[in-house]
Amino acid sequence: MEGLLSRVSGDGDKNVRECLCCQLAFPLQESGMPRAKLSPRKTPTQERSRATVDALVQATADILVRDGYAKLTTNRIADRAGVNVASLYQFFPGKEALVAEVLRRHVKEQRAAAREVLATRKFNTLKELIQALVALGFAAHAVNPKLHHALTEEMPARPARKWAPEDAPMLEALGRFKTDVPDPELALWLIDTVAHAVIHRAVVERPDALSQGLLQEELVTLLLRYLKRK
Repeated sequence: MEGLLSRVSGDGDKNVRECLCCQLAFPLQESGMPRAKLSPRKTPTQERSRATVDALVQATADILVRDGYAKLTTNRIADRAGVNVASLYQFFPGKEALVAEVLRRHVKEQRAAAREVLATRKFNTLKELIQALVALGFAAHAVNPKLHHALTEEMPARPARKWAPEDAPMLEALGRFKTDVPDPELALWLIDTVAHAVIHRAVVERPDALSQGLLQEELVTLLLRYLKRK
């Protein structure tokens, strides 16, 4: 969260508009675990190595869905991926880094989907834009709610999601619209907290609502009434 908030300075509402889109689609999550334990040891460069890493990441997701984080071990991951556990440790320091990679790939897919929507659609109002972003968040979490349940409820530590240069199209789209928030830093925190909480609690407590329209509509209404109060 500090990374985004540090960019909110004298520009006030402009910075809120620039950061809001990223906050809605990719809320930050603080982690108390050392970054080295959550990062890959190295990036695969050869096709065979990339296939091994892909298999390990997929195996991690499969075990999380089927058995949960408590039963996730490096030996089980390697066995399911069909590789030697030594190969796993060539690329990842442990299971935490593999789960972090599952999350990173999920965020990457969300960002790509958002960029495609912004490139192919025209938004005439702030409501249309917020509706599209909220719909993307719900759709992404409705694909495999069991996996998101495990990532939300069972992981002891998760990597922070950060703004990236490829988010620029989203930030530019949102920057066209005016908001009425009195405190930019508080606004960022509220939007992050509300959007993150609603979608992730729905994964855990109301998974059926992820594919229904009412919850999305209510979240859009809530955010718009906060942002546009005049």
